Amino acid sequence: MASDARKLRKVTRACDACKAKKKACTGTLPCGPCEQRQLSCTYDAAYRRGAAVSPLSLGHRRERPTSSSGGSNQQQAFDGSPAPTFEQTVPVTPVDPPNQLGSTNIASQYLGPTSAHSFLGRVVQNLPATPSKLLVEQQSEGTAPTVSIFSHGDRIVPNIGLAEFKWPDRRAADVLVRRYFEFAAPTYRVLHGPTIELLIDDLYEGGAFARETLLDKASRAILLLIFCTSAMFQPDSEGHITDADESGWQISEQYYTKAKSLLSQETGAPSLGSVQARFLMVLYLLSSSRAHKAWFTFGTTVQLMMALGFHNKRPRLGIDEEDLIRKECRRRVLWCSYTLDKYLSVILGRPRLWQDEDLDEELPTRINDQDLTRHEKRISNRDCSMDAPVFHTMLARILTQAAKEPYMVTGVSTKEQIDIIRDLCGRIAEWHAELPAFLSGVVHPDSLMPGMRRQLTVLQLARYHALTFITRPLLLRNYAHIWPECEASFQYYLSTCLTAARDAIDLILTFAQEKQLFSSFWYSQYIAFNALSIIYLYLIQVQRGRILPVNIRFDQSPDVLFASSPLDESTLYRLCERAQAHLADATARNAPPWRYSVVLQGLRRELTRSQPSALRNPHIHPDNGTNQQSMTASVFSPSIAYHREVLDLGQMERDRMATQAIFTRPGEEAAGNMARIDNHAAPSLLDPQTEFLLDHLATNEGLALDFWPQYDSLPICE
Repeated sequence: MASDARKLRKVTRACDACKAKKKACTGTLPCGPCEQRQLSCTYDAAYRRGAAVSPLSLGHRRERPTSSSGGSNQQQAFDGSPAPTFEQTVPVTPVDPPNQLGSTNIASQYLGPTSAHSFLGRVVQNLPATPSKLLVEQQSEGTAPTVSIFSHGDRIVPNIGLAEFKWPDRRAADVLVRRYFEFAAPTYRVLHGPTIELLIDDLYEGGAFARETLLDKASRAILLLIFCTSAMFQPDSEGHITDADESGWQISEQYYTKAKSLLSQETGAPSLGSVQARFLMVLYLLSSSRAHKAWFTFGTTVQLMMALGFHNKRPRLGIDEEDLIRKECRRRVLWCSYTLDKYLSVILGRPRLWQDEDLDEELPTRINDQDLTRHEKRISNRDCSMDAPVFHTMLARILTQAAKEPYMVTGVSTKEQIDIIRDLCGRIAEWHAELPAFLSGVVHPDSLMPGMRRQLTVLQLARYHALTFITRPLLLRNYAHIWPECEASFQYYLSTCLTAARDAIDLILTFAQEKQLFSSFWYSQYIAFNALSIIYLYLIQVQRGRILPVNIRFDQSPDVLFASSPLDESTLYRLCERAQAHLADATARNAPPWRYSVVLQGLRRELTRSQPSALRNPHIHPDNGTNQQSMTASVFSPSIAYHREVLDLGQMERDRMATQAIFTRPGEEAAGNMARIDNHAAPSLLDPQTEFLLDHLATNEGLALDFWPQYDSLPICE
């Protein structure tokens, strides 16, 4: 139905601006993109494909009826109840004229078979850039030709000389090691604590000469990478962990540079230490905004594991299978790399390196380090630090299965795929039910040790991301209109998607309020970006009348220990603006290449400035006596509700009408946050891929069903 309507609207001639930049054009005068961007729209370029067709006026195009039954039915579904719109609360920065626009050079990356430089890429022609983006552009102008191909597009780091390198004293080393295990390594735990303590003893008890002879290069590199990871943080006057100052970052980089130098000098056969050190290097590179270098280093790390046979449980010649510490550490680094592989493939839009069919090694044993010796495993009933890494891997397996489903690439096209979404969400509910109490949210985070509190928040974010990843394709169409018999399922899982995105943002805002949103927390920033993207796209879809708003109030999620925000559009909008401002602050300090703020700024501006007159509702007034608290709806439990599909559709419609009055008047808080975000921005250009993809949001056509794979393939790093 939608495809037939799209064929009838095929454009044979694009305007000069869209033609020059190879953008999608509506063929009207002015065309949709030019109208939304406030550009001069002309059709003066020579036309060499037959007789030149004069463009229709924009008014003529909008009034023309369509013969598509699907399109007419879709329009009728919304004619009686126009979709609410956002009112702009800050002035829009004037857009540069076409002759000032150009392309932004971006680092090359694999885009996947479905990317085609399409759909979201165009939000960005006029998107203002954050100061971090401008910083990267200024740095890369003079340094790009000298940067390695494996680091092109990463954060530019000053060269660190090793002439003045010195190891930290013993007391400082002990503090850094303790901070690493208690705070800096929540779920990627590839080391054995008591073994590291023995290495520290060897490092400091024998003096400088013994340091070079007792410890091999890989072991020294591991210690240095522990130091550099911990040095990214420092305690404040009250003992709370905060971001390191400039001196701390310089020391951290010096430790990393020394470790890299040692690993480059490794000779002979690779070892477990060789793999562990390089895996720690990958995590440090991600934390310091060098994603491309991290990905190439990660590839080498995976190859080393394959060469050493870590991926299978067959006995290996020359390996002491009786050493339980080494056996468990091999499993730990293997499965931690499996988990990280999943996230890197999504963040960078590249294929996974580990395939499930190649792995037959068992998961790590859920055991505390002090209970693991070379010849004995003492299983206890205490809370276990290895629970979180194992459950993170189990969740990554569900994500991997979800990513293989056809609807993830081509969009939901059959009713049976709704059942697949139900099954995947059910598996996540079962996973959540199996979590130990301290990781399930039953225990309040403030009563947990710092390390376990970090593990809890990482798994909470991972769960929210998994739910949104599985359900976000439902944002692209009104499947309840296409398949009325699936109305209940569609509404529930769309609500599940929004609830998970909202809860992720709520959790990240608590990080910000507690000053725990660190610039080195690349994972939290990635989850925040995904959640914000989902909510912005939902609001755009509602505004354009492509889907009906969802205003169902759920019981609080079992792992959310604070008052969650409701799902009404105005609240979601203000929530996004607060989170986006914090995300811009976090990435601007020490993570300039992460382009999250730039892309989100484009989505936000598309939402607030693109208001087609056909979707306005001048008959709705703010003072209509509607009270948000009077909304009532069915109540579901997120952990079991995938079995229940009874919704009061009449109440949903009343909720939708009640929300319109709120939806059109953002509060003062929203206006202030918008101003904060705009203060981070200056007129700039986005890369052509992002520019092209997001420009489709300026047209009246529906989103392509492969929107999310294309969105995931955007160059998130410069």
